[in-house]
Amino acid sequence: MGRYVMRFINGTAFIRRINPKKAIAFGIILLCLLIGFLIYKSDIGVTYVFCDSVQHKVMNFSDKTPEEIVAKAGITLDGNNSLVLDYYKPDEGQKIIIVAEPHNVLIYDEGEQVASLTVAGTVKSALDKAGVKLNDGDSLNFAEEVGITDDMKIEISRAFPVKIKVDGEEKIVNVTGGTVENALKQAGINLGQFDKISKKLSKELKKAASLTVKRITYKTETKTVKTDFKTKVEYDDSMYEDQRKVKKKGVKGKSVNEYKYKYVDGEITETEVLSSKVVKEPVTQILVRGTKVRSTGFTGASVKSGKVISELKPPFEIPLNKNGRPVNYIKVITGKATAYCTGTTCSTGAPAMPGRVAVDPREIPYGTKMYIVSSDGKWNYGYCTASDTGGFIYTSNTVVDLYIRGYSTCRSFGRRNVDIYILEWGNGIKNWKTH
Repeated sequence: MGRYVMRFINGTAFIRRINPKKAIAFGIILLCLLIGFLIYKSDIGVTYVFCDSVQHKVMNFSDKTPEEIVAKAGITLDGNNSLVLDYYKPDEGQKIIIVAEPHNVLIYDEGEQVASLTVAGTVKSALDKAGVKLNDGDSLNFAEEVGITDDMKIEISRAFPVKIKVDGEEKIVNVTGGTVENALKQAGINLGQFDKISKKLSKELKKAASLTVKRITYKTETKTVKTDFKTKVEYDDSMYEDQRKVKKKGVKGKSVNEYKYKYVDGEITETEVLSSKVVKEPVTQILVRGTKVRSTGFTGASVKSGKVISELKPPFEIPLNKNGRPVNYIKVITGKATAYCTGTTCSTGAPAMPGRVAVDPREIPYGTKMYIVSSDGKWNYGYCTASDTGGFIYTSNTVVDLYIRGYSTCRSFGRRNVDIYILEWGNGIKNWKTH
C-alpha cells in the first residue's frame, strides 16, 4: 500500500498519495545530510597533537595558545622538546601541532658538510635553523615536511641552468642532473617523429648546458611545371655568319610533378622529386645560322698600316714609337693569344665588342688598360681593357683571348704570340715608365 501525505492549500486540507520508492530515496538523502553535519560539527573544534607518533585529540580548545592545547593533551614541555607549528594554521583550517624531540643533524651541500646541529621538528626546521637557502630547482634527499630523526644526514643537490632553443624562443630550466631527455620533459618540450636535438637524449647533464631542438617535418605537393624546349641549329650559306633567324619557334612542355619538401623550423631545406609525368611534350626550336663570310678589312689592321682592330677609344693619349708600339707602359707581357667572336656580354657585365678582352683575372685584374700587338707585327689589336674571363685559364697556357668580329677573322688570327703592354693596372695604379 502506498503512503499518503496531507497538504494544506488555501486553508483546505488535501490528502495525496506518494510513490514509496521516492519516499525511501528522499529519506536516505536526509540521513546522509544529517550524518555529514554531525561529523562536521564534531571535527570543527578539534586540534590534533602528535608526540612520539602518538595522536592526541583536543576538543573545543582551538581558541587557546598552542602551548595550552598541548598541556590540555596531557603533554609536558621541557627543554628537550619543542613545538613544530608548520601545520598549525587555524585560519586556513590546519590544526596540527607536533611535539618534537631534538636530534643531531648533518647538512651536506653538493657533498660538502655545511652544518652540524641539534634541532627538533622537520627537515625544513633544520634548514631554517642552519640558515641554508634552497634555490629554484634544488632538491633534497628528504621531503621538507619529513620529521627529524637522530643522526639524520640531509643532502642538497644544487640545480644548474639548461638553455633550450626551440620554436623560435629560448627556455631555461634548472635541473640537478639527469639526461637531456629529462631536461626536455621538465621544460614541457615534446619531440616530433623527425625532430633533431643537438645532443643525444641519453647524455647525462652534470653542468650548465645549451640544447637546440630543430623541428623537422615533411610535406608532399603536386605541381604542374613548364619544361624547356631544345634548340636545333641549321646552317644556311646564303646568310652571313653573324646572321640568325628562327625557322620554327620552340614551345615549352608541361609536366605534373610530385615533390617532397623537408622543412626545418618552418623553412624548406630539401626538395625531392618523387614522380614526374609529361602531359604536354615540348616543341623543339629550329634556329638557322649563316655561314657566309663578311669582309672585315682585318688585313689592314697591322702595325705597318697603323690601323687597329679594337673599337674602344683610349681615355688618354698613347704615344707610339716608329714601330707602332707604346712608348710609355708599366710592363710588357709576351704570351699566347687566341680570338673569339661569340657571346654578347662579358663577365664584368660590359657588352662584348672588339677592345674588351678575356684574361685570367688572377694575373691581369679586371679593368687593366692594355695595348696589344702581335709579336710579328702583322696584327695590331690596339687599345683594350680586361673585361672578361676566358675558359682557357683552366685548359691551356693562353694569356689573353681577343674579341674579334667575324668567324673567318678569328680563324685567320688563330693562335699566336702577342706583346701585351700594360698601361694601367685594374686597381687604378698608373706608373708609366719610358722605355
